[in-house]
Amino acid sequence: MIVCMPGILHSQNNAGSISIQNKEKNKSAKTIFPFMFNISTVFYSASDAKINKFLGKYGYIQQQQMPVGLRFELAGIPFGGNLVYSLNAGTVVSRQDIVTADISLGIYYRFIKTKSISVLSGVAIGEHFDRVVLNKGLPPNLDSLAIKYNTTLSLHRTGFMVEPTAKFFWYPMQANKIRMGLFAGIYYNMNFNSRWRVGYYPHGNNTFKNLRKPTQVSTIEEFGWAFSTGISISF
Repeated sequence: MIVCMPGILHSQNNAGSISIQNKEKNKSAKTIFPFMFNISTVFYSASDAKINKFLGKYGYIQQQQMPVGLRFELAGIPFGGNLVYSLNAGTVVSRQDIVTADISLGIYYRFIKTKSISVLSGVAIGEHFDRVVLNKGLPPNLDSLAIKYNTTLSLHRTGFMVEPTAKFFWYPMQANKIRMGLFAGIYYNMNFNSRWRVGYYPHGNNTFKNLRKPTQVSTIEEFGWAFSTGISISF
């Protein structure tokens, strides 16, 4: 009996060690981050030469050669897997007289995933919005409309957008339920713009009233690369 005691004690110690290791593995396996919030600065290369010509001719500030924007992204990662679903919203903040914004839904695949690094690629699909408030010079056809309705006119257009994307994430700061890091992205913007519409906002009303009149302002599709860098929080 005395001879058997060391073996029994050794066996119990091994069992206890294995149990602790299994608990640590299970704890590590459960450390997933199903949600992600990203905020970034975006540098665009696409521009519309035709609306820039109109803006310059009538005294408005043209689009910058490389407009700078802000983008917000809220993403979900079901079951801690490799598919990432996101809602994206962004706007250009550069000094210019054309207001630009977009909203899209994205789906991405994480093909590299470690404790501190993730690399993903995919595509976002959504809608692109542009607006120019016509409070400076006007061509004759629009000037007559402004006089007729006694109001400030605006040009509006929307467009279908497609955006293939690749992003790199690095998380140097991590805790049990949250991690914070940096990310960079490269995108190819494809904005299929509609024709410009002219109208105005009735007093006390935020709904655009389309006058359904020709604007004689040409439009084109916009294609170009964009680059972003920002902060990412996973929780």
